[in-house]
Amino acid sequence: MTTDPSGRHHQPVKGEFAVFDGVVHPARPAAGRWPCVELLPAPGVPAPEGVAPRLAADGAVLGYPLPPERLDAWYAVHWTFHWRGEPFECTDRVDATVSGNYLGEDREFAKQHLKRRVTGYRGVFPLAEVTEPEEHRRDLLAPRLDLARRLSEADHFRPGCHAVLGGTAHRAAPATDPQGLVALADGGAVPPAQLDAWYRTHWTFQWRGGPFEAVGTVEGRIKGVYTGGSWGFADANQLDEETAPDGTHTRYTVEAELDSVTDLAPHRTDLLPPR
Repeated sequence: MTTDPSGRHHQPVKGEFAVFDGVVHPARPAAGRWPCVELLPAPGVPAPEGVAPRLAADGAVLGYPLPPERLDAWYAVHWTFHWRGEPFECTDRVDATVSGNYLGEDREFAKQHLKRRVTGYRGVFPLAEVTEPEEHRRDLLAPRLDLARRLSEADHFRPGCHAVLGGTAHRAAPATDPQGLVALADGGAVPPAQLDAWYRTHWTFQWRGGPFEAVGTVEGRIKGVYTGGSWGFADANQLDEETAPDGTHTRYTVEAELDSVTDLAPHRTDLLPPR
């Protein structure tokens, strides 16, 4: 694991790291296993005890997925420093040199001492000339736990049907069966007249000014089907084109960060006939 620019602390230069049982591991979101965080193998870092590894086809260990509530911390880190009084973001440290991207605005200084990048300037400096190294951390664990809670409370924004029998809510079929009964997901079927309530729930939201109906979540992002009528909107916003569940029609969908949508609202449609 790389160290901070000053060489005084065993801290990472840049990246994501998670703390499990007091040990710091390189980490990343566990693809396909949201909301888990994956601890990554690293030289000199022992494998976490009691955690099942995720293996590649050849048997190599790719990582160790863990639910976020088992972690002590998960954060993104980067370092800044000064060279000749000017600020830089550290990008690497190799032996006795430090690399960094220029954060200042002195163009004459940059042209005289630094190399031009596609955007901005960078430099490589002797470690002994680096001053004011400072670590910056951004907490990733609390937002992940909060998002997991929000999705759980909304049942991951999946549309569904529910029946209330004897004061207890059950997942239920959206229509009666041939015998005129409402099937309950956890077993059994009852006549609608015996139910306290029977209803369908779904969520709608706005994204970039367009209307969507939520169909669930993917890797912590809300997935919605575009319900507007503008092909131009779908094209301009690069919505994903999918075959609709009927196998015939096409629908446009988006997977958006939860905080990027607006007007997110639940809806309830009662299914019990009037009594």
